Amino acid sequence: MRFVHLSDSHLGASGFSRRLSPSGYNQREEDICNSFESAIDQIIQLKPDFVLHTGDLFHAVRPTNRIINFAIRQILRVVSLQIPMVIISGNHDTPKQRTVGSVFSFFEVFSPYLHLVYRNQYELIKLDKTAIHAIPHCLDQEDFAKEAAKVKLVGGQNVTFNILMLHGVVAGIREFSMGELAEQEIPSSYLEMPFDYVALGHYHRFCEVNPKVYYAGSTERLSMAELGQVKGFVEVEIETSTVHSPQSTETSSPTLKVKFHQVPTRDMIELPSLDARELDQEQVLLEIETRAETERIEEKIVRLKVRNVPEHIYNSLDFRKVAELKSKAFHFDLRFEKKEEEAKDQSTKTSIGKLNVEFEQFLKQVPVENLKKDRLLELGLKYLSTEAVGRQNFNSDYEP
Repeated sequence: MRFVHLSDSHLGASGFSRRLSPSGYNQREEDICNSFESAIDQIIQLKPDFVLHTGDLFHAVRPTNRIINFAIRQILRVVSLQIPMVIISGNHDTPKQRTVGSVFSFFEVFSPYLHLVYRNQYELIKLDKTAIHAIPHCLDQEDFAKEAAKVKLVGGQNVTFNILMLHGVVAGIREFSMGELAEQEIPSSYLEMPFDYVALGHYHRFCEVNPKVYYAGSTERLSMAELGQVKGFVEVEIETSTVHSPQSTETSSPTLKVKFHQVPTRDMIELPSLDARELDQEQVLLEIETRAETERIEEKIVRLKVRNVPEHIYNSLDFRKVAELKSKAFHFDLRFEKKEEEAKDQSTKTSIGKLNVEFEQFLKQVPVENLKKDRLLELGLKYLSTEAVGRQNFNSDYEP
């Protein structure tokens, strides 16, 4: 038996850049759709027995009509070949209130080969001799625990394999958290049950949690935290061998083969970090430009950290030139970090920075008669330099 496990497609997500594609849509949104379409292309070529999607098909509860249309067309490419497909809802595409309907309800009428699990409850789906135990993202942790408790392994002559589908964070392993408020925790006890395979969604990196327990990862990168990660889906093959003897016929434990298939994504790179401790403003710009040209950043998502930048050097940088350098990339995350000594000094005393100058210039331009600007400036600078001073105290101190 051979099947495909994919997850976290996040159709409709954008971010990084407002650039439009040739078709007039957000280019990053198009990238994410293209990667999902590439996954579908490969899945059709593989002709698996069935396909499992473990949540976050969409990036939002209310995707646009265009994204819904795209998703339907891609899914129909699979199920029209009579390849069953099971999709559970994830935290991104699950409504937060019971009274709000799910976009998945539109999909149910399209094919008997499409199984959607999204109603805040566990469902058992039988495909040939395989029992699929599917638990969607639920309204809260209590509901999730209640539904997870309903899972029971299925045996008998009509069922050879048991597969569990979940979307969430494995309990006790913080690495698998995406830092989202709606995350749900998967008790480790459910991963220790003798399933033939456990298909997980939510964590965006492909990885093995335990033998037979896998996160498929996402089909595109959603943040710089995923820098360096390959994206794609998992092909899983489970085999059983039968041993014949004069006395009986016995079936051995199933063997599992897992193969990761990569899909094309937009390049995301990190340039070698730059230590600006001994550099002037011109040298800083030159080093940034050299790194960008060496790595050929055009059409790539790029990050560069410039460390130990003296404040006076940062303030004197030609930010028009910086903007020109950044514009060569699809998206350029350029991070300046203050010089270590200055950063430590900042932690021991308050520094207003440029805001005090802007405030003073603003007061000079205020055309109000009988305004005690000197007194207002004094109180304003005091307010800006002391985090503990609230607006109420500021207002009560000032008398026009």
